[in-house]
Amino acid sequence: MKNKKQIFFLLFPISIALFWTQWARAQDVILRASVDRTRVEVGEQIQFTVVVEAAQMGGLPQPQVPTPAGLHLSGSSSSTSMSVNFVNGAMTSKRTTTYVFSFVAQNEGTYMLGPAQLTHDGKTIRSDRVRVEVVKASGQPQTRAAPQAGRSMSEAEIRDIEQNLFLQAIPDKRVVYVGEPVRLTYKLFTRYDLRNVQYGHVPTFTGFWTETTFDAQRLNMQRETVDGRAFNAALLKRLALFPTTAGKHVLEQLEVNCEIVAGRRSRSLFDFDPFGAFDTQHVRVRSGDVEIEVKPLPRGAPIGFGGAVGQFEMRAEAVPTSLKAGDPVALKVVLRGKGNLHAIADLMRPKGAAFKFYDPKTNLETDGTRLGGQKTFEYVAIPQRDGQVTLPPFALAYFDPVQARYKTAQTNPIVLRVAPGEQGPQPVAGLPGEEVRALGSDIRYIKPDRTRLVDQSLSLHQRGGFWLLQAVPVLGVAGAYIYRRHRERLAGDVAYARRRRSRSEARRRLGKANQLMHAGDSAGFYSEIHRSLARFVADRTNRAAAGLTAEQVGVVLAECGVDEQVIARVQDVFATSDRVRFAPGEGSAEEMQRLFEQTEDLIGALERCI
Repeated sequence: MKNKKQIFFLLFPISIALFWTQWARAQDVILRASVDRTRVEVGEQIQFTVVVEAAQMGGLPQPQVPTPAGLHLSGSSSSTSMSVNFVNGAMTSKRTTTYVFSFVAQNEGTYMLGPAQLTHDGKTIRSDRVRVEVVKASGQPQTRAAPQAGRSMSEAEIRDIEQNLFLQAIPDKRVVYVGEPVRLTYKLFTRYDLRNVQYGHVPTFTGFWTETTFDAQRLNMQRETVDGRAFNAALLKRLALFPTTAGKHVLEQLEVNCEIVAGRRSRSLFDFDPFGAFDTQHVRVRSGDVEIEVKPLPRGAPIGFGGAVGQFEMRAEAVPTSLKAGDPVALKVVLRGKGNLHAIADLMRPKGAAFKFYDPKTNLETDGTRLGGQKTFEYVAIPQRDGQVTLPPFALAYFDPVQARYKTAQTNPIVLRVAPGEQGPQPVAGLPGEEVRALGSDIRYIKPDRTRLVDQSLSLHQRGGFWLLQAVPVLGVAGAYIYRRHRERLAGDVAYARRRRSRSEARRRLGKANQLMHAGDSAGFYSEIHRSLARFVADRTNRAAAGLTAEQVGVVLAECGVDEQVIARVQDVFATSDRVRFAPGEGSAEEMQRLFEQTEDLIGALERCI
C-alpha cells in the first residue's frame, strides 16, 4: 500500500505536465495593448502596457514594440502571473505576462503606439494600435503616477493622486532688476504617507548666481491649508537667486520621485512576507514653470559703480590714530546690508598721495537667508607725511532696487596724528681723498729677460667658475622661495591670482571662440567673444564679470586711465556681440573674423594698460 502511494505522488505531477503541454498547443496567444493616458505634454512619460496571455508553462519571447519618431523609449519592465482552475474535473491554466514600456514625448503631434508583436509556433501575433496626442507643455505643476506591471489604475485613482500630492515653486518676487535677489521656495504638499522621496531633476538656474539657503535632509511635515483642504507640507529647498542678465527667464522645473502607500495588499495563502502588507505606487511630482522678469539697471551709474545692488551702509575704524611717519595703520571697514556681498570685491579707496594702501583681507558673514549680512575689509595704510592727516571716506556706489536709483554709501573721515619719523644713518657715498694712503712700498721686480709671461695656474678660489658654482645653490634656494611666495599669493590673494591668470584664460576662451567660428555657430561665437573680453577686464580689475555691461566697462577702463579710443573699441565689441547674440543669423563670416581679430588686439592692448 505504501509503495502504491509513492508511485501515485510521483506520476501525478508528470501526468499534469503532459496534460498542460498537449492542452496548451491547442490554445492561441493573446496580446492586448493600452496606454495610461491618450493626451500628454511635451516632456512627460507615456506608459504603453502590453499584456500577453497564453495557456502554456514554457516561456514566450518578449513582444517587439516600435518607437515612433518624436518619442523616446526610456525603459521597460515586466511581471508574470500564473493561474490554474479545475472546472467539472477539467483543469485549465493561464499564464499572463505584463510588459510596461515607458516613452518620453519629445515633440508635439499625434502618434500611433504599436502594434506590439511576437512570433510563436511560426505565427506572428499582433496587438491593436493606440493613438496618443502630445501637446505643448503648459508649465503647470504636475503629478504623474507611473503604472506598474501587474497592476492597472483607474482614472479615479489617478485623479485622486494628482489632487492630493503636488509640488509648488514659490518666488517672493517675479519682477526684479539685474543683481536684485529673488527668494525661491520649494514645498511638497501631500495627503499620503510618502516613502523613498528623492530628487529626480534639480534645476541649474541658468542666468542666475545661486545661493542655497536651505536643503532638506529629511521631511519635516507641517499642517497647512490650501484651497480649504488640509495638507502635510514639507519645505524641500530655499534658494537666493541673483539675476546676472536682463530679460525674461523661465526657471527649470524641480522634479521629485517618491512612493505612496496605495492600499493594503491582498495576502494569498502562499504569501509569507511579513513586511509587505501594503502596496506602494511610484509617483513623479513636478513643480510648475516660474517666470522671472529681470529689468536692466538704468543709465546714469556713478563713477566707481561695480554692479552692487541692494541696500548698504558702512563704517570704518583705524588703529592706532597716533603714530610716526612710515608706521602702518590698520583700517577696518565694515559693509552691512542686503544684496550679493560675494560680488563686492573691493571698495572705492580714498584718493591722493597722503596714504599708501595695500590690498585688503576680506571676511564675509551672511545671514540665515544668504540675502545679506556683513563683509569686512581689513586694509593696511602707511601715511606719507607727518602732521594732522585726515583719512578721507571709503565709498561704495550701488543701486537701490526699492527706490530705483543709484546711491553711494561711505564711511566718516578719520583724523590721524602723524609724528615725524626717526632719521636713520645715511649711507657712505665715498671716502675723502686724504684718507687714501700707501699700504706698502715694495713692488716685485719683473725680470726683463722674459718675452712672454707664463700662466702659473690660479688657485681654485681665484677662478670665476668656482664662485659661479657656489652661487648655484644660493640661486636655487632664492628661486624656490620666490616660487613659494608666488604660490602662496596665488592661493591667498584673489586679485593677484585673477590678474596673473587673465591672459591664459583669455587665450583659452578665444580658442573656443575660434572653434565656434569655424564650426559656423554664430550665436555661440558671439557669446564666447563677449564672455572673453568681459572676463578679461573683470580679472584685470578684480571685479565680478556677471552683469558687466558696455557702459560699466567704459567707466572701469576710464578709472584705469585707458585711452578713450581703446574704450570705444571695447564698447563696440560689446555692442556687436549683444546685437548678434539676441538677433541670430545676422553675423557673417567676414564680420566674425574681423571681430575675432579686434578682440585679440584689444586684449593685448588692455594687458599693457591695466
